[in-house]
Amino acid sequence: MTLGLAAFCAAVVFFVGCIPEDSLEWSQDGSIGLLRTEAGLCLIDGKTGALTEVVKGNVGLLPDISGDGNLIAYCEQVECTSLPQGLKLLPPGQVKMIEFYAGQVKKSLLDAGGLKDGRFPFPEKGLLTPHDYRNWAIRCLCENADDKLLKILGDEGIRKAKEMPIHYFQVVVVPRNAPDKKNIVATSLFSILATKLSPNSQHVAYLMHTQQGEVSNAFEEHGLYVASLKGDVQAVHIGDRVAFGYDWSKDGKTIAYLDTDSQNLHDDNLILGSLKERTVADMDGRLLATPSVPPEQGSTYTHECTSQMASLGGAVFYPWLKVQYGPSGRIFFSSCLLPLPTSKKDEPKWSLFCYDSVTAAVTDVLPSIVSNYTAQAMMMSQFALSPDGRNVLLPIKNNRFVCYGLGTDSIEIPIKEDEGFGEEDVSELIPSWKGNDEISFLVAGNSHFLPETEEGAAAASRKEIIVLRRTDGTSRVLSESWPDEAKPNPKKDQ
Repeated sequence: MTLGLAAFCAAVVFFVGCIPEDSLEWSQDGSIGLLRTEAGLCLIDGKTGALTEVVKGNVGLLPDISGDGNLIAYCEQVECTSLPQGLKLLPPGQVKMIEFYAGQVKKSLLDAGGLKDGRFPFPEKGLLTPHDYRNWAIRCLCENADDKLLKILGDEGIRKAKEMPIHYFQVVVVPRNAPDKKNIVATSLFSILATKLSPNSQHVAYLMHTQQGEVSNAFEEHGLYVASLKGDVQAVHIGDRVAFGYDWSKDGKTIAYLDTDSQNLHDDNLILGSLKERTVADMDGRLLATPSVPPEQGSTYTHECTSQMASLGGAVFYPWLKVQYGPSGRIFFSSCLLPLPTSKKDEPKWSLFCYDSVTAAVTDVLPSIVSNYTAQAMMMSQFALSPDGRNVLLPIKNNRFVCYGLGTDSIEIPIKEDEGFGEEDVSELIPSWKGNDEISFLVAGNSHFLPETEEGAAAASRKEIIVLRRTDGTSRVLSESWPDEAKPNPKKDQ
């Protein structure tokens, strides 16, 4: 059984690191879309397909648009022009962390009598260990160098250290009609991604890098935080080692997510996790949080959530699993089926589960007519419920997907098998709901959804975004008039 579990987990780890860099999300009625590509963020007119640029480049993964389409939330990386400016922008706990690590490095320098192999002797473990972040501590050390440090490093060494680049990340919320009016609700020296606005547009949640030490594989740890759009609270700590696909409840009071208690995701063969739910705001929308006093080594957050955490069920943990609230308080989540006993030949089987808040039962909701297509496709872990909660999109291999009516025998696979493209378990653009009836998705040039050219079928390398209306089967090419640089994965078309 141990060998079987090891084989199972090795197969899971094999698929790590498949996060699509491009995304397309729609307002609840499908009138406004938010497209994230390498070029930046663009708004899409749901009727005409016209693009409106929001911001160029440096936009973090998985931005969000509010249900009414009026607000956009995203994160961006900003180069800091000076250390004093950066320290004023960061939360106090992170400033204290920088100063603590600067002191640790100074002690090591003095003990060693200089640099180690031409490098600053940085601790092997800790949040600032990755090279993306350690420059903050080195700059802090050298810009406040005393005579002892000057003697060890010399003027040239101090000068080079002061030239090391430093960056910070910020969570930005902007009105759709005025994208230049930035409301910066949170800042961090650690990378941020997966911003998600609460349904009542009072708060925004986000994931922050919380990896202790260098990232040795694709299991990069992230903590879950919440900020107020009013700007009075910027980093309420909700949970640690959280999967990317968390979700707000419909009333904007609670958050559901998958996490793991494993202290080291890199060494455990089998990573067990939990489906959890936490109330983060009261009936008036005020965050349930109290200011935190950072310890000597600093902290990533400014506030601690004061509510109790509810553990609803167990699951195999994987960083790219998803949770989504459905009708009547039900919580849908993706995970692996883990049969026991198992064998070395068994492969991970992915499915969609539902937690019922009334009965506290967890049910596999995919019948065999669906799981025949989805069970071996890790990508289906990025499912998407329709706004009315009646249908679900389940990505499968080669950028295809299944549309399934929950509790029915209705199943649709719009992209034909011979029209699939790309790597088996790497989705270039996750299909998304455009209202309750329309679906947007990416197709290759040999798709039957694309019109033929005078020379015959379009080249297989050309990819377009299609909008399919399920009620009558009509479709249109949403991205037909877009410039190449605005389309998803332009480099993959070459």
